[in-house]
Amino acid sequence: MDIPDIKRSLLNARKAFPQPQSDPKKSKDIEIHASVSSLSSKLSKAKSSIDISKLSQQNLSLHKEILSSNAKTNSDEVATAKWEFEHLSKSKLETIALDTSNTFRSSERVAAYERWHTLDQQNLSNLKRDSLKYESNVTALASFEELLSSHTNSFSFFSKAMVSDEYSSQATSQFESILDARDLEKSKNISRSEHYYETMVMDIFGGTESEILSGTDGMSLSNLMRSSYEFLTQGDRELLADIYEYADNNNIDFKYIRQFASDLGGYRMHDDGKILNNFNNGHFNGEGYQLAVSFTDKDQATINNILDSQKKLSSSDIDVGFISFMTEPGLSALSHRGSYQYLQHMIEIKAGIEPSLSTENFKVFEGFSGVDDRYVITTSDKRLIRPEPDVICKNGTCEVTKKGLKNNVTLEENKGNPILDLKSNSISSLLELRVNNTTENNTLFQWLAD
Repeated sequence: MDIPDIKRSLLNARKAFPQPQSDPKKSKDIEIHASVSSLSSKLSKAKSSIDISKLSQQNLSLHKEILSSNAKTNSDEVATAKWEFEHLSKSKLETIALDTSNTFRSSERVAAYERWHTLDQQNLSNLKRDSLKYESNVTALASFEELLSSHTNSFSFFSKAMVSDEYSSQATSQFESILDARDLEKSKNISRSEHYYETMVMDIFGGTESEILSGTDGMSLSNLMRSSYEFLTQGDRELLADIYEYADNNNIDFKYIRQFASDLGGYRMHDDGKILNNFNNGHFNGEGYQLAVSFTDKDQATINNILDSQKKLSSSDIDVGFISFMTEPGLSALSHRGSYQYLQHMIEIKAGIEPSLSTENFKVFEGFSGVDDRYVITTSDKRLIRPEPDVICKNGTCEVTKKGLKNNVTLEENKGNPILDLKSNSISSLLELRVNNTTENNTLFQWLAD
């Protein structure tokens, strides 16, 4: 076989048995494994070079040495090393930082030292956070000192060499500064809170806060003589203090708050609205036509906006029961004094929602020009036929009707007052005769007594 034939045979053999191609992923894995193996080897070598008996001396000089090295070391090299050491444990970082064999470069030692302290500060932050859960500074400090002691007791020989002798005292001092700052912030908050509570007392109560009255007795004789403000609960008053602060910071007319407080107090005065009858459940005019009350179109549109967003109601500090009361026309349309637009604004603010109306709308109070701005009264087409009374009285003279005669109702000759059969259907007559038109005295109870 000549030379060309041999070359041709070799070429055919290569085609028949192709050489294996290298796998990029496998190559990468090999590189990583080699890198890990190399780091492991370097850590082992560095660790063996550290003399544990001299760590106490290193403790005194390490920080100056690191800082000195840091000043001379390329910051880019340190940053690169930090990135490479990002997932290393504190024990491995200690070994690199304390290396005396020059196995690791200065930039790597600086990076390991700084990375270790970053991790340790995270540990200290957790200890501080756990201790700050206590309201009392004494208890919080005692908790931190106990946790710090446990933390330092867990330090290895290498860990102790990473910190100065003032490590614990410095950490405690920093925590005490945090407690002082917390006290200062509390003082500011309390001072601010007290200021606006006093503002509320001055604006609503005239400077002397009333005691909190209960509305469970409803419109008793004593309650009738009271201001609705006096029925505001402690929670209501604190809420109003917050609202005064918000109004002051946003230049809102305080009269909006007074009207809001009046409505809220009226709600409390009637036992959270429980003892009020719904006007729309049966009110009639003198001719027997049923009346119904509703909100104005403007207010109803605002109320629809409030009720359409359940999030506003559930997350707002304003009593949901009060909101329900204020948005029911039969309960509040006739009596409300406040602005529904302002109510919506405050519901949204207290719920942490972007308000639909800006504070510019409330810088100058706009009251109602008349009843048409407050509510709408409509009359039904159907008329309630009133039954014929048993007794009719005009100008102080009473006479029994035909229906009354059938019901055996008679009049006393000397008083001109009827003797009523309480089983008869003469309630209307009884109400008409409750005042004697001649003497203007209330005679209802006299009839019952006789």
